[in-house]
Amino acid sequence: MLTEQVLHEQIAQRLYQELGALAGYAAKPLMPTITDSATVDTSPDHLQRHLLALALANAVLMNSPALFGAHVRQMSQQLGPETTAAQVAALGQALLPRLSTDEYALAARMLNAGRNALTAPESTDAAPLPAPDGAPAGRFGTLAINYLALLLAADRPAAQRLVLQEAEASTDVRDLYLHVLQPAQREVGSLWQRGTISIAEEHYCTAATAGLMAQLRPYFQRTPRNGRRLLATCVAGDPHTIGLQMVVDFLEYDGWDVSYLGASRPLNSIHGMVADQRVDLVLMAASMPHHVPQVRDLVAALRRDPATRCVRVLVGGHSFGHDATLWQNTDADAWAASDAEAVAVTRGLFE
Repeated sequence: MLTEQVLHEQIAQRLYQELGALAGYAAKPLMPTITDSATVDTSPDHLQRHLLALALANAVLMNSPALFGAHVRQMSQQLGPETTAAQVAALGQALLPRLSTDEYALAARMLNAGRNALTAPESTDAAPLPAPDGAPAGRFGTLAINYLALLLAADRPAAQRLVLQEAEASTDVRDLYLHVLQPAQREVGSLWQRGTISIAEEHYCTAATAGLMAQLRPYFQRTPRNGRRLLATCVAGDPHTIGLQMVVDFLEYDGWDVSYLGASRPLNSIHGMVADQRVDLVLMAASMPHHVPQVRDLVAALRRDPATRCVRVLVGGHSFGHDATLWQNTDADAWAASDAEAVAVTRGLFE
């Protein structure tokens, strides 16, 4: 009898192999003029259907309905709830002739999570910026609001100067990260998802914040080294490095030597560097749900190799916030939801 994990892997592999066919089949209820599921369709709508099928396969593989729900919720912000619901329903119809009853029941758990995500209240895990006249804002809240306003006005020099002046006045850079840059970046992401700003504007703000972090790094107080090295990276296809860089800076402040690889690195190159540099800790971020299986693949490769088997792995990123147990399915040692938590968790791993 197949174990549940093996069953999940087998179903996921079948879905991966049929992504194109599933996307084409799912198009029929939405595009009645399409009569051949093999017809090449390069429209943005087809890409969304392809990503929807990929998200379902990933959720099945990771045994995480919440992961599929998160993708559906994000998709609905771009296409609207009605179109997204129709695509989820069409994908379910496409699976009926392809899966056995037991297999379909497993996939249906993921599909139901997607349907529920379209009607559930929106998550509030990322707090928005306070109102400019709100009492809870305080000095940092006001600074975050003004910083973002300058970025949205395309005045990067003034925005960066505003925060650098605080660092020059001996404000703890960690506070600037946590209470100014992080809230501003979350609001940027929220504005883009709502369609208030363009993708170009989102990239402009993110690049400005990354540049500012580089300028702030010398203001971190130098602390004694702890004799350990970490390697930090995002997996292939993941370009979102701001959150990872913040965690790296916090851990470097806490005494770690750092090998920072940045965005979108292939698994074999990450694995090779971990072995060559005798790394003690691997820090991996997955910003989007479809990046999580790659985290799992890298952890599995590290565990198979005697040279890297004992390396500790800490994972993070927005994707893991959707499912409290998802990090365990990657076989990582721990996960952290924030910069400060990453420092505390890492200390615990090596005590």
